[in-house]
Amino acid sequence: MPIAIETIACNFVGQFKVGDNLGFNAELLQKLMAANEGGALNKFIVLQSGAIVEAALQQIIYRAQNHTVEGVPNISEADRTQIEERTVDTFNVIIDVLKKYKVLDGLGADIYDELHKLRKYRNKVHIQKPIGIPNVSADEGTAFSDEIRKWALGLNVRVLKHLSEKFARPKELHGYVGALTVPSAQ
Repeated sequence: MPIAIETIACNFVGQFKVGDNLGFNAELLQKLMAANEGGALNKFIVLQSGAIVEAALQQIIYRAQNHTVEGVPNISEADRTQIEERTVDTFNVIIDVLKKYKVLDGLGADIYDELHKLRKYRNKVHIQKPIGIPNVSADEGTAFSDEIRKWALGLNVRVLKHLSEKFARPKELHGYVGALTVPSAQ
């Protein structure tokens, strides 16, 4: 079955290898979608979407901490300096730091709750642990429904587009990492 693809400039990445890995994982996500007969691979599509979003968001933190001369558009120097001093090493903390400094507010009031929800689904790579979201089935076949897959893919696209549009590096560095091609919500 053909899948709809979104191409998004990966101009927000500060570490080449992370950008390269984002591209690799975006291709894997396309392959998972292409092979997703009857929703059998929904869990892996949601996990992969979560991993891509986490890595992309971490790059904004990385740039705030390491690109001190370049800075980060749409993050004040005062906020960038405070972020620079933080230890930000997990998806949970990444989301909370971005919330504190209102980095993703342009994506809507519920974006941070959505990211925490995606984080909880992504953490379900641990089969023995519950998802930790009220009213979500412990049965993974039920928890990773087509609806959740579509939501995760849509969130992935929204976040990547936002980062590309609002947190791009200087134009002369836009070719640093190739564009990402990710499946759209379907």
